[in-house]
Amino acid sequence: MTTDAPQPQITPSENGPYLVSGSLPVRKADGTPSGDVAEMVRLCRCEWSANKPFCDGTHRGNGFDGTEIADRGNTADRREVFQGEGITIYDDRSICAHIGNCADNLAKVFKLRQEPWIAPTAEAAEATARVIATCPSGALSFALAGSGATVEEGHAPGVTASTNGPYFVVGSVPRDLPRRHALRGPCQVRPLPLRRLQEQTLLRRLPLVQRF
Repeated sequence: MTTDAPQPQITPSENGPYLVSGSLPVRKADGTPSGDVAEMVRLCRCEWSANKPFCDGTHRGNGFDGTEIADRGNTADRREVFQGEGITIYDDRSICAHIGNCADNLAKVFKLRQEPWIAPTAEAAEATARVIATCPSGALSFALAGSGATVEEGHAPGVTASTNGPYFVVGSVPRDLPRRHALRGPCQVRPLPLRRLQEQTLLRRLPLVQRF
């Protein structure tokens, strides 16, 4: 008789680390494995571990408050829509991780410190779509002409710990949240920030960013 392998899952413990179960691979910022794949690993959330990305228990004595305050609202109610030629760009600033892939790679379309900051017709739809697909937080998404559905690329599940920054989570990885943790939407997440664990987000203290 065979037993189904446990599914990957991420659970933020109360005022403690992210509990990553289901033998989810964890990688360093350079993409190399951070160690042997284990059924359960604990990823630092307080930012003070001496064994990053793993938790060493320091949070127990430094007063870390891991309360989540994510917005449970509908994504469609928050995002702006920019209509281009052959592409519709969606922008949800509230969950932007400020990684900068958009402006660094396509400044003709994504113009920092300007309003409106997106010029949807400044570049071909294909080029714009390629850059949006690299957005780690999901703040930017797009739909192609003739389809109202946003495009999502598939990724094998895994976690990458950036240097002094967020964890990047890829693939369909459910999160088991205690009642006090606010989470909106299904498990189509991207960033799981420290203080604002939500479908997509990030910012201080070793958050998580997830993308399918």
